[in-house]
Amino acid sequence: MQPPRASAWSVRCSNFEIFMDRVPEKSQSMAGLTLRAGHSAARAGSRPVDRPCKKGNDPSAAALFSEYRHQRSIWRESKGISRPDRAGQSWPILAMILLAVLCLLPHSVRAQSDPEAGMIAWPRAEMRHALDYLVERRMQELGVPGVALAVVSDGRIVYEKGYGIADTDGDQPVTPNTLFEVGGLGLPLEAYAAMLMVRERKMSLDEPLSQYLETPWLPNREASRQITLRHVLAHRSGLSDRVRLGSRGIDFEPGTNFRYSGMGYVYLAHVMSEIEGMPFDRLMRQKLFRPLGMSSSGYVIPEGLVNEVARGHHALWVPILAFAGPMVAVFAVLALATFLVVRLGFHRLKLEPFDLVPAAVLAPLVSSILLYYLQGGWALIFCLGYFLAWLVAIVLIAAAIQYFRFVFGFGRSDGVVTRGVRREASSSFLFGVVFLASLFFMGWQVPLPARDGGDFNAALSLRSSAHDLALFVQGFVDGELVGPPLRASMVENRTLIAETRNDRFGWGLGFGTREREGGLTLWQTSANIGMRGMMVIDPSRRSGVVVLTNSDRGKELMQEVAGHVLGPEEPWQLP
Repeated sequence: MQPPRASAWSVRCSNFEIFMDRVPEKSQSMAGLTLRAGHSAARAGSRPVDRPCKKGNDPSAAALFSEYRHQRSIWRESKGISRPDRAGQSWPILAMILLAVLCLLPHSVRAQSDPEAGMIAWPRAEMRHALDYLVERRMQELGVPGVALAVVSDGRIVYEKGYGIADTDGDQPVTPNTLFEVGGLGLPLEAYAAMLMVRERKMSLDEPLSQYLETPWLPNREASRQITLRHVLAHRSGLSDRVRLGSRGIDFEPGTNFRYSGMGYVYLAHVMSEIEGMPFDRLMRQKLFRPLGMSSSGYVIPEGLVNEVARGHHALWVPILAFAGPMVAVFAVLALATFLVVRLGFHRLKLEPFDLVPAAVLAPLVSSILLYYLQGGWALIFCLGYFLAWLVAIVLIAAAIQYFRFVFGFGRSDGVVTRGVRREASSSFLFGVVFLASLFFMGWQVPLPARDGGDFNAALSLRSSAHDLALFVQGFVDGELVGPPLRASMVENRTLIAETRNDRFGWGLGFGTREREGGLTLWQTSANIGMRGMMVIDPSRRSGVVVLTNSDRGKELMQEVAGHVLGPEEPWQLP
C-alpha cells in the first residue's frame, strides 16, 4: 500500500508558517504573536519527540514534511525570532488567533494547500526549503553521491540546484550545469528534432525511413520497408533494445506491438544524418541545442571536457560479479568436462591439481572476451581491476593476520606441535573468514571510468545538465520551435500499454505518458551504467522537473522528488 500523502491541513499549516513570517512586514501589532509562536516552536523542538522519519522507515510525504517543519522551527529559533521574556504566554490564545487568521486567508493562498498540486503550487521559498531537505536527506539515506535538480513552472525555470559531489574520488561539487551521462533522456530530444524535420517537410511520419537511404542500414530489407518514423518514435518498430550489442534484428512486425527500443532511435539518428548530410551530434546542435540555449549538451564532447562529466557510481559488488560470475560459471563447466574426460577417458577416479589448469586459464579468458564484447574495453579494465584488487586485498589481509598469529603465538598452546595438515586447514579457514568479512564492504559505491568523449551512440552517449534539460522542457511546453500542431501530435498520438487502478500508461511520439484523474504527464528516464536520470513534464500546467543522479541508487530518489514536485504519486515507469 502506498504511504499516505500530506494532508491538505498539514500542507496548509506549512504554508501558513510562511504567511506568519510575512505578517510583521505588514503590521507591527502582530510581531509579538509571531515571536511567541517561534519561541513555542523552538521549545517544542528542544524536547524529545517521536520522529516520524526514523532511519529505515518508508518516508511518506506527511512524515517528511512534519520533520521538515520541526527543523524549521529550530531554524527560526536560531534566527532570533523567539524571545525568552515571552516564554510564559499561553498557547490557547495563540491557537484562537491562528485559527481566525487562517479562516480569513484569501482563496489564492488556501488553494496552495492542495496536496495533489505538488510543490510547484507552493510559495517558492517554501518549495526551495522543502526540496533541499528532501533531496539531502534521501541522498544520505540511499548513499547517492550527487544530484542535480531543475524545476520548471508556468514555462520558466523557477529553481535549480546541485547537491553533493560529482566524483567520490574528488571534491568537485555538483551544480545545475554539471554534465551527466543522460542516455535515454536524449530520446525525446531526438524525437523533437525529428518533428522539426517533419515541419520542414524533410521527413514524413508515415513513410518508410528506408526511402531516405541509398544503402540499407537494416539487414532485413522487407521489414525495413515497413518501419516508419511514427513506429520508431512510439517504440513500435520491432527493433530491440540491445543497444550495446548493436543488434539490428527485427523481433516482430512493425506497428503490431510495443517494445522499448533504443536501437530504433539509433536507426533514426542514422537516417536523420543521411538526410541532412552531417554527423548526428552536429545536426542536434544546429536544430535543437543552439535554438534552445542548450550550450553544454552534446553526444560527442571534446576530450578536455571528459573530466568535467559527473562519474557514475556502482556498488562494489557489481564490477566484481560482472567478471567473477561468468568466470566461475565457465570454470564449473570446464571442470565438469575435465572430470568426465579423466574418469571416462583415463579411468582415474580422482582429479589432480594439474588437471584443472586448462579450466583455470580458459575461465578468466572467456569471461574477459564476453565482457569486452558486451560492454567494451573500458568496462573490461574497470571490472577486472576491481576484481583483482579485491583478491589481492583478501590475500594480503589473510597473510597479515597469519603473520601476526605466528609472531605473537596466537592459536597455539605451549608444547603442542602444529602439524602441516592442521596448518593448512587453519589457513583455509582464515581465508574463508576474510572472504566472508569482505562481503560486508560490497555495498561501497565506487566510481566508474569516464566514457570517451568521441564514443558516439544516439541512445547512450548524450551528455547534458539539469539546466540544459530544463531549457528543453521550457521549449517543449512553449511549442514555438516545432509548432503547436506537431507538439500536440507528440502527446495525442499515444499507444495504451498498461492500466492500473489509478493510471493509464502509454507511449506517445517520443515520451512515455501517464494519465490519471488529475491530468496527463509525459516522462522519460535514463539508466546509463552508474547513472539514473528522469524528466517529467506536465503540459497542462506548463511545468516539469528534471532530476539527474550519479549513482545506480538514484532511481528511488528521482521518483520521489518528481512526485513531490508535481503532485501525483510516483512512480513514472511501466508496470
